[in-house]
Amino acid sequence: MKDLLKRFIGKTLRIYTISGVESYLGVLEEVQEDYLVLKGFFKQDKTYLTMQSIESFKEEIKRG
Repeated sequence: MKDLLKRFIGKTLRIYTISGVESYLGVLEEVQEDYLVLKGFFKQDKTYLTMQSIESFKEEIKRG
């Protein structure tokens, strides 16, 4: 997963966690061995997510 995520640095992603309830929308800034840094889409805050908590992700494409 880490190597795949590194290809998306600088892109807007929606990341789904294993909780099944939470998802995070933001620009992927950094991918480390056991966590990643996501810059919030709306507030520009930073979220740090552990690799173990990520279930899936998708790239959000801007339209228009």
